[in-house]
Amino acid sequence: MSWITLTVPELQEKYTVSLCHLQQFHYIDREAYAKLVFQLALDSHLSKRIVAFWNWLETEGFTNFVHESLKLTDSLRGLYGLALESALCLVCSDQESFTCRDNNLPLMSLVCGRELSLEFVFQNNENAKAYVTKFVRDVCDRAFIDYDLVLRNNLNNHQVQVLEPAVQLLQPQVNNLRQQDSGSHLASEEANDADTDRTLFATFSKGHPITRAELFEFFTRRYGEGCVEDIKMGNCRDQSLYARVIVRSPAFITLILGENELMQFNIHGKDVRVRRFVPKRASVAAASVSAN
Repeated sequence: MSWITLTVPELQEKYTVSLCHLQQFHYIDREAYAKLVFQLALDSHLSKRIVAFWNWLETEGFTNFVHESLKLTDSLRGLYGLALESALCLVCSDQESFTCRDNNLPLMSLVCGRELSLEFVFQNNENAKAYVTKFVRDVCDRAFIDYDLVLRNNLNNHQVQVLEPAVQLLQPQVNNLRQQDSGSHLASEEANDADTDRTLFATFSKGHPITRAELFEFFTRRYGEGCVEDIKMGNCRDQSLYARVIVRSPAFITLILGENELMQFNIHGKDVRVRRFVPKRASVAAASVSAN
């Protein structure tokens, strides 16, 4: 039983022996989860889904995937690469059609010792989604509860480590999950329809200006050189109070926001709030539906 469980009476009373056994049985999963949330500072729910997905791979014949993945995660670069490829798999499993030509997963294939592809994930997407949902509910939410307490208690003081870019290993997969017209830039105040699912909306505090260069540097250093495609600053005479950040793949939206509607970051001592971009016309339509 973890030291946190021992020091929190309500946890000890609720789970007693079962939690202790569950955590001991899933000690490798706990180690993987701790690396994702504490070393990479990924969203906790996304990290649970990644660990659950790795366990699903084991049921599909990719033996000891979680254990073998920890051998590759001695460096943050390797861990980041595995996390991004896994996020791409989760995105792929939610797609209604599959059109990728180059769908290799080099880091995950290295861990498996044999080829693993996005096409395999898509072909088994219903099975994968069902397993991930059940594993997160039955295992992760219980076995990782002490780590989740640490995350909640120390969220404001947690220091995020800067990651080395892993884009050179992952660029083929990122490119193949991009929209067909992802090379185009925004030509007007509204984002193009094809860009909406790849666009973040960032807002800043008045009197604490953030430059385009600062935003680009932050996302690039934290999520890799292949993360940002374009940044459009809001037009303001004195200071831009918002920006649209277009990333190269919806998978980056998942990595950045996780399951949260809003994330707050600190860039050079200045607060930046980030959420999904919602076009004005969509907001107006939603408001009309609510009014009716």
